[in-house]
Amino acid sequence: MVKLRMTRLGKKKAPFYRIIAIDSKKRRDGDYIEKIGLYNPVASGKAERLKIETEKALKWLLEGAQPSPTVRNLFSEVGIMLRYDMMRRIKKQKVEKKGADGKPVIKYIAVLDENGEPIRKYTDEQIEEAHRNWLLIQEKKKNKKPVEKKILSKKAKAKIEADKKAAATAAEATKKAAEDAKKAEEEAKKAAEAAVAEAPAAEENKAE
Repeated sequence: MVKLRMTRLGKKKAPFYRIIAIDSKKRRDGDYIEKIGLYNPVASGKAERLKIETEKALKWLLEGAQPSPTVRNLFSEVGIMLRYDMMRRIKKQKVEKKGADGKPVIKYIAVLDENGEPIRKYTDEQIEEAHRNWLLIQEKKKNKKPVEKKILSKKAKAKIEADKKAAATAAEATKKAAEDAKKAEEEAKKAAEAAVAEAPAAEENKAE
């Protein structure tokens, strides 16, 4: 099996890596089959951080080569995994047959061309268009300005906290005032009802 992985180059504190296709049975620094790209994690200035030969990478992926997790992430970073996923998909058609028990069995089989080869689901034009759109989205994300967080001074923070407490106190006072007013209203209502009830009794006492 062919593996797509990295081999380290450079100095102790300034490493860079070569992305290669190599037989999985060989040691990491053994002879490789083909160089696919370079990765410089500490690149600065005009130095190129990542350079991958896309066609070579796609060729090896389509032939079944297995990328290491790091190489897969680097391929994804430049849209190679997107293109690979679209290139390996084939057209399928729904076929319904009767099973041994007489019940229908649905299968999806590849659509073949006149030479008996599977037909790809996406054309080269569709793949390139999808890749261009993906690149535009990545560029927008890259150029998007980060939201600046407003840094408050200790005095400003203290004022905000004090205002919150004052608002909470005022709300509590308003609530209590409303409850007291309701209670006073209920007591006045009860007193009025009691006075109405006592009035006939007083009249009867006078009459006697």
